Amino acid sequence: MADFKTHLYGAAAASGLAALGVYSLGWTTTGHAQLLFLHGVAGGLLPDIDAPKSTPVRGFFALLGVVLAFAMTFPFVGRYPLIGLGAIWLLVFVTVRFGIFALFVRYTVHRGIWHSGLAAIAVGLAGVVLSHQALGMPAWQSWLAGTFVTLGYLTHLVLDELASVNLLGKRIKRSLGTALKPFSLAYPGASLAMLLAALILGALAPPLAPVLAVANHYGLATPALSLDLSLDLRPALRAAGDWFTLDLDRLLGGPPRGSLPTAEAGRAAGG
Repeated sequence: MADFKTHLYGAAAASGLAALGVYSLGWTTTGHAQLLFLHGVAGGLLPDIDAPKSTPVRGFFALLGVVLAFAMTFPFVGRYPLIGLGAIWLLVFVTVRFGIFALFVRYTVHRGIWHSGLAAIAVGLAGVVLSHQALGMPAWQSWLAGTFVTLGYLTHLVLDELASVNLLGKRIKRSLGTALKPFSLAYPGASLAMLLAALILGALAPPLAPVLAVANHYGLATPALSLDLSLDLRPALRAAGDWFTLDLDRLLGGPPRGSLPTAEAGRAAGG
């Protein structure tokens, strides 16, 4: 199995190349490309959250504890004194960092469902939802961020599989095939739970219409993915397109910007 540094460097290399690629194609800004890189690196460390003594799992639950502690304490500001707020914050943090962490470790197995393609999809969808709802990214950016999370995640799984093959000794370790698998046959309940999580996250994800509009602009969408982009979708598509300075009126087959009469101009012409 590849170690922490190998996964960190591997995810950084894959995400860095991908971020440079999308930036060179003009799909994103410098700042957003750097954010995509961080998404990919984070995704490359996430599969090992099922290893109880690994650095990623301890860091993940510590960060989760801090975030949830603040999120659950802020609503009580002004209602309780500072010492009471501190007690709430500490209670939430300890519960998440040690209580939920202990439950997670007890019911997860290393190289189980978290080392699978299904988990890579679910975690990527989680990245899409969090980027859109927590970070306020437009739909196109959110889906791109989720794609980078999945890219980093799959990089981790591939590195684990490569570490299972000893080319110098010409032997294959027993761990071969335990990382890069579609889902976990050994733990069907965990696989079903992960599938359910992926379906829920997919339902919570932003619509794909703005994504396909941008993809069509760059010639990436296939005819099977083409949409009938009616007028009621134009505001959402323009919001996505403005980030990339696309002329969506031309893209959607409408008249150039500025040629549509405004409401004031229509009233003036009528009277």
